[in-house]
Amino acid sequence: MKLNEQLKSLYSSKWKDTCTALQTLTDTGPAVTKPSYPFLLSVVKWENDQPDENWYADADLKVMIFGKETNSWFGKCDDFGTPPSPVFNPDVTMEAVMGLYENFYATYYKPSGFSYNGTRYGTFHYGFNHFVSLLNARFPNKRIAYLWNNIVKVGKAEGSGFCGNEIYDAQKQHFMVIREEIDILKPDLILFLTGNYDRQILDCWNEAKFTALSSFSVNDVAKVSLPGLNIPAYRTNHPSARISKEEKEARLETIVNDI
Repeated sequence: MKLNEQLKSLYSSKWKDTCTALQTLTDTGPAVTKPSYPFLLSVVKWENDQPDENWYADADLKVMIFGKETNSWFGKCDDFGTPPSPVFNPDVTMEAVMGLYENFYATYYKPSGFSYNGTRYGTFHYGFNHFVSLLNARFPNKRIAYLWNNIVKVGKAEGSGFCGNEIYDAQKQHFMVIREEIDILKPDLILFLTGNYDRQILDCWNEAKFTALSSFSVNDVAKVSLPGLNIPAYRTNHPSARISKEEKEARLETIVNDI
């Protein structure tokens, strides 16, 4: 089965209950707790109107890079309702939400990183791109594919920062899919640009272990042991952290040098 078909099967098994829970929050919660759509991955690129997964599936090295959460992740067509109050309709929106990811990748992704420079997600992709440039330089003879994921799969429809306990509790109850996404996509390397979100990592792998790397403290740069996965994983600050550019880059360089 193709990778995207496996992702669709995973998401569809949880979609109805997830939509019901998120629609309840949309209808009853205050504006600050209205959820965005879940962050659904896709590895499809469209070539001559045909879906193609080879850019990822046939890569020499597959890398999954996690951010924190994707606030304001919603569509602007009739299927989605009028932002910031999306309509969570399980009958029409799952593939459309996967399409958000496909369209973002088709528009902005290059083997050298993302060309996106907007106010939303731009800071994250600066850090993402610096890691990409370092890793590409470390392995110049390998074709490397990079997937963007988030450790919190449901953000807020508007605003910034953590989605809040109501939305996160709905995710934990209905949409804990990250371990299964990794089982399907089988990355060779994981990087968490998640800063102080270790609790969210532990919610996915409750026996994860964080070990300080090089001369950095464990809170700054950590090698992460994920139960059941025999692949390298690392965690460092989110690119929006209030530390110097030089410090951020030094942390990423330390990680790449350890790989």
